[in-house]
Amino acid sequence: MPFKGPAQDHFGLQIEELRVELGGKVVLDDVSLCQESGSYACLLGESGSGKSTLLAAIAGLLRSQKGTISICGQLVSSPKQSLAPERRQLGMVFQDAALWPHLSILENVLYPLKARRLPRDRRQVLALLERMGIPPAASKRKPHELSGGQQQRVAIARAIIAKPRIVLLDEPLSALDHGVRENLREFLHSLFREEGITALHVTHDPVEAFYLGQRVGVLHNGILEQWDTPERLYQQPANLHVARLGGSVRAISIEVLSLQDNVALVQWGNQRFLVPAAPGLQSASRAILLLRPDDLEIDTSDSGTAIATAYHAYWHDGRYLLALRSPDGQEFLGYSRKGSVGPRQWKLRPHQGWCIPQTTATQKEFS
Repeated sequence: MPFKGPAQDHFGLQIEELRVELGGKVVLDDVSLCQESGSYACLLGESGSGKSTLLAAIAGLLRSQKGTISICGQLVSSPKQSLAPERRQLGMVFQDAALWPHLSILENVLYPLKARRLPRDRRQVLALLERMGIPPAASKRKPHELSGGQQQRVAIARAIIAKPRIVLLDEPLSALDHGVRENLREFLHSLFREEGITALHVTHDPVEAFYLGQRVGVLHNGILEQWDTPERLYQQPANLHVARLGGSVRAISIEVLSLQDNVALVQWGNQRFLVPAAPGLQSASRAILLLRPDDLEIDTSDSGTAIATAYHAYWHDGRYLLALRSPDGQEFLGYSRKGSVGPRQWKLRPHQGWCIPQTTATQKEFS
């Protein structure tokens, strides 16, 4: 949702029409977003999508060629001016904890207070570390004496001790073991909400992004494809690429017969369905119907059912996930208590599915 107009201080972060070029190549193009103060948001994307470049631009480590960045209502970056990184009052957490190896844990966390010439209250630091699961005795140790999860907790403490206006987290959990990652993810979720600190967290893990983010942005080839709540990203994705990040989905080629109040009447084979429709959809056109397994009811004897062939089934989360093929050869997924293959009756649940214009998904994507 692009923002137009002057910066507003109830936004912790506000970016408008940002473009960043590196070596003559456009890495970020026309990125716009607004993040409420005190909220936790995630940027989701594959390697090379531009996530870390966006963090670097927000931090002041890279200059933009177009657009503006504001933090808590203060303009910090535009093509004509750029506030120095140390004056932006932000904290950063990296994939590698990046603690100073020659300093103790206590000294590492005290450093931002020293750098900003703030009172260095050791009791405050020790209390924060203890809250992070680092006992006072461990505060005298060097970073290499702690586990990876403990080091990352110290890095988070260092990032928030000076009460920054925003904390930027660059893949902070990706280098940790699965169990440690889950534990720290839950910790981040509670800590930042209790502290009311604005946080922007980049990751390539959809589960992490959907768990932590009150807002989630999807970056792809330098384009912010969607900036939305996790629910809308899952239920109403902007395109097939965004849909796939939310979990299992299949794209079905259908015909739009009519449109009314963001609901489309579509034809698939000899079946007609009423489904929620994305903006830009046009009647009397081909379109893409995005279906997730939970959108379907399998083995129902109600009226309006269709027949598809289940050609594969596997046990998944206490039920079977069926791979189905319609009479016209299109494939989709559905859940059932029965794992048998062969003909199965199915119907679309009311108000389920999501219909998008065919132009938002290339033939390569859904063929």
